[in-house]
Amino acid sequence: MPDLTKTYRCEETINYTFNDPLLLWEALQADGAISAALLLGGLGATPRYSQSGNRRLAIIGDSVLDLLLELKWYPTWTSLRAYNTIRISTLSNAALQAVGNRNRLERYIGRPAGPDGLGRVDQKTMSTTVEAIVGAAYLEGGMDAAKTVVEALGIGAI
Repeated sequence: MPDLTKTYRCEETINYTFNDPLLLWEALQADGAISAALLLGGLGATPRYSQSGNRRLAIIGDSVLDLLLELKWYPTWTSLRAYNTIRISTLSNAALQAVGNRNRLERYIGRPAGPDGLGRVDQKTMSTTVEAIVGAAYLEGGMDAAKTVVEALGIGAI
């Protein structure tokens, strides 16, 4: 069983408490943080394998963030060009890295052991982690949970 101390602290930052804290723990694992497939769950639990860190959850989070932005943009009747400008300024890797840095998420991110796992979290790792956290919230609590996390993190125009 992984140490969930950082996971519980992260819940305070994102203003959402997971019924399954292992889902958030998975969202906080950078690629390479897990040297081998780790079976998450126990007897009676649905097994979950984390072989690629948080990337699977980030794919879901990316889609959820896109949908939230699209639902806010659509009724404005502004152009697709305006949408793309808003999307880049809100959901680009640089924008999501800024969100993660502002919320000091690096305190919670599991990184590979050794020299590569020390120091600042790079842009791709931070933006992927922000997306993964949103994805984890969505999987557990649906769109309302994802919105709660987005609001707590202060993600731009959403």
